Amino acid sequence: MNWELLDKQTTYIVGVSGGVDSMALLDMLVEKQYQVVACHVNYHFRQDSDIDQKNVVDYCHAHCVDCHVYEANPDDFGKENFQHQARAVRYHFYETIGTNYQTDKVILGHHYDDVLENIVMQQQRGNCYNYQGIRSKTKIFGLEVIRPLLDTKKESLYAYCKKRNVTYHEDYTNFQTHFTRDKIRNEVIPQLTKEQKETIMLQATILNQDILKKEAQIAPYYQQFKENEIIDYTQIETELLPVFLYAILKDVIHPPKISKTLIDEIIKQIQSEKPNIEVKVSVNVLFIKEYNNISILAKNQQLDYCLKYDKIVYAREEMFFLEAIGHIDEGVCIEESDFPITIRNAQPGDRMITSGGTKRLSRLFIDRKIPKKMRRIWPVVVRNDGTIILVPRIAKNINYLYTKPNVYVVKLDH
Repeated sequence: MNWELLDKQTTYIVGVSGGVDSMALLDMLVEKQYQVVACHVNYHFRQDSDIDQKNVVDYCHAHCVDCHVYEANPDDFGKENFQHQARAVRYHFYETIGTNYQTDKVILGHHYDDVLENIVMQQQRGNCYNYQGIRSKTKIFGLEVIRPLLDTKKESLYAYCKKRNVTYHEDYTNFQTHFTRDKIRNEVIPQLTKEQKETIMLQATILNQDILKKEAQIAPYYQQFKENEIIDYTQIETELLPVFLYAILKDVIHPPKISKTLIDEIIKQIQSEKPNIEVKVSVNVLFIKEYNNISILAKNQQLDYCLKYDKIVYAREEMFFLEAIGHIDEGVCIEESDFPITIRNAQPGDRMITSGGTKRLSRLFIDRKIPKKMRRIWPVVVRNDGTIILVPRIAKNINYLYTKPNVYVVKLDH
């Protein structure tokens, strides 16, 4: 147990399944008189899951530990990956209970064997640009998750429970091979020699030292990307690019799906001479390169908007401001005959009569090197007959070019 990760002045939520790992963990914490609250989730997917629940509740009652149980309804789970859904249910429960105890600290019983399983899984999937194994501290759904048993082997936990007479209940599904992790646990790991296991762990340690160093180096770029949702990738050193791409992708894609092959393909695409590229990285997510800028677009970010005005107003909308003063390139003179006017995002096929002739908005955006992600939400001012009269900062209808503006459409930088 890595006690240095813990503080006796802090209250911790402890995830307790009833198995040997979490029961040993709970007993160690109770024995050392840490402030703990036990949380158990009964998914009711196994016929013997009530035994787990009773085991946890009985222990907590005997040792005067606050215990909270969430009994899930199997019918509430969809056909998607059960493990992912169960994980979300678990952490939401931890968050709810943690709020009641004014803590966001969660302790889990992952151990040495779990780390080894994770490393082997990552190697099989080709995940080599992220931390190998399991981190001792992570942030998940806003909770600080602490794992103090990562250097402890499972056989030691069995021995501990036997010595301390701590009751636990084995989940029989852990011995099946339906899921990749179970297959690795029951078929791959047992075939490894002690020396092979030590080699795998040593190689992961060396790789992780490099990963942690690079994560620290990309931190400013990652923060910039989070704030602006776009970044000029050429400012990032080439050797840091794979780790940076992994960092921004894992915010929108389940990490196990981010393989070396995917990262390498993205790098190949963005370093090509093509100015605009879209790479479909999952069903709902696009990776976008526009000139030197890269961004990520999820389906729920493809926002359409359309606002109608019967008179001049000065207001603050989500995508733009309507102001009484501003830059000439953002202003237009709207007369009574123009109303009602509409301000909306650009649409395919939009054209505008400019001083240089009729132009497609798509061409105007390209000429100004406007990133595609920004084009999707750029405001377009349209008069009542459908004529586009202003695209702020980009172009103005020739018939409105020489009149003094009475309203300025200030585009917001998202």
